[in-house]
Amino acid sequence: MPRRIAALCGAAVAATAAVAVAIAGPAGAQTPTAQTLTLTEPANGQFSIVDNPPKSRRHGENTRFSVGDALVITNRVLDASRHRVGSVRAVCFITKAGGFARAEADCLGVFALSGGNLYVTIPLVFSEDSTQTGVVVGGTGAYQGLHGTWTSVNHRDGSSTDTLTLTP
Repeated sequence: MPRRIAALCGAAVAATAAVAVAIAGPAGAQTPTAQTLTLTEPANGQFSIVDNPPKSRRHGENTRFSVGDALVITNRVLDASRHRVGSVRAVCFITKAGGFARAEADCLGVFALSGGNLYVTIPLVFSEDSTQTGVVVGGTGAYQGLHGTWTSVNHRDGSSTDTLTLTP
């Protein structure tokens, strides 16, 4: 039962965010222009595992995820000059069980940047040197009225490069 509740809560959050963005998007904003943001997530972000039953007997790199487990991710984001421009926060729900090399998750997140927030989703496959592609659902502030796609490239050192392509 707790897994079903967690899944329903995740779906409710996603639906609420999509509706809020759809309602708030056109309200009084100037016509936004297309843009691309390239951000770096350093290797030292915070990563917490919510290990719901059945519990993993191993931890760290040997953790075995089960459907319904969750990951909570927070990290700084840097621009090309390596200056901090905000943070990224996400929660990921495991949708395919397995160890780090095989598990998969669906993530909802926000890039909280100095000019506003960008709300994103992404399917996550746990593997080194992997590239993931997701959707920018919408934004606030300087990003109001924008949506698009984004790509996250994971590097061997644990950092990642995120490229967000935003269009009106």
